[in-house]
Amino acid sequence: MTEGTTSTPVTTGLFALDAGLARSYPFKLQTLTTQRYSGQTIQVLNAGHAGNKAIDDRSRFSSVIGDAKPQLVLLLEGANDLNALLPGESINARVTETVSALEDMVKDAGFRGIPVMLATLPPQRAGAPKAATATAVDRFNVAVKDMAAKKGAQLVDVNTLLSLSEIGQDGLHPTEAGYQHLAEIWLDVIKTKYEKAATP
Repeated sequence: MTEGTTSTPVTTGLFALDAGLARSYPFKLQTLTTQRYSGQTIQVLNAGHAGNKAIDDRSRFSSVIGDAKPQLVLLLEGANDLNALLPGESINARVTETVSALEDMVKDAGFRGIPVMLATLPPQRAGAPKAATATAVDRFNVAVKDMAAKKGAQLVDVNTLLSLSEIGQDGLHPTEAGYQHLAEIWLDVIKTKYEKAATP
């Protein structure tokens, strides 16, 4: 989702760390921040990698933030973990493992003094090819909310703000309009957190 995959599979190799694909929400967020904060230079970096799982991404996350040294991390991950349950594996075990991986990322950023905005997973269309069960997504989002509160990450409840109509035919990835809305959701949280009210 962060890299910008739509319902049509995207094949990419190694890429430079920049705002990424034009349809991705980081690219769209770069456009929005450039328009809004014309007096500043804000760079949005997209480190998303299609197909990756949170449980495998801890070391990559650490390496990326170590190299990029961002002032803020926007973290949306976990959908691939839920969509790859092994035969006989319980949803609860996978949710616990995945949220634990996200917690490690939040703590890693915290050790470096980097604030984290942590997103819930967007809605998924039940029965679609790539969608996890609604039960898995709901349990995951509850666990993410709990972890964010305990570890000091700012929660961004994408699940309640993005509508199912903004999810593509595969049931998992947003449409381009959905990615635009996702960028607007992130911008709204950034505005609330960091903009100072004008003094009279």
